[in-house]
Amino acid sequence: MVLARKEPAGYPELSFLEFDVLELLADIQVEMGLTSAEPATLSLQSIETLACIYHGPGKAGGNIYLHSLFNRSDVPQPVIEHVLRHELLHLKIPARVIDGKRIDHPPEFWEAEAKLVPWKSASWAWMYTAFWDALKVDRDNECIWIKKNWKRLQRHPYPSWQAILDDTKLFEEKEEEIKGLMQGI
Repeated sequence: MVLARKEPAGYPELSFLEFDVLELLADIQVEMGLTSAEPATLSLQSIETLACIYHGPGKAGGNIYLHSLFNRSDVPQPVIEHVLRHELLHLKIPARVIDGKRIDHPPEFWEAEAKLVPWKSASWAWMYTAFWDALKVDRDNECIWIKKNWKRLQRHPYPSWQAILDDTKLFEEKEEEIKGLMQGI
């Protein structure tokens, strides 16, 4: 989930989500105080990473891209909301150089995200459970790549949001891995 350095290519898909994702995006922009910027756009499509935002030169808003893994009716709204908040936060807290290296998620980014997305651990637990076989974590580049054979690796059906919230044992078993994942990117 990184600020894309170039705009992804491909064709947007029709949304199969059970809620109006564009309305959700607009509401989050207002809540985050991003109303003075151009509205962000959203596309669901097969891209290389789990999600990214492209912020072109001279443009006040951004284009958010969510991977096709998210484009199913059984993806919970809190998970999409988490990802949208994360991507929009890149417009408020941009990448910066720390110790000679470009860091897309500086420490203040993670602090702001923790306040903005208090359900972040549960959201990652859901993504971990639903997507893990199709993901490749790249700590050096601060992103999560999608494996090329992701369609064969999908689990059907995805777990429900309530199942993640109710299954504290599963969450506790995965919590250290999830924390490591979140801290590493």
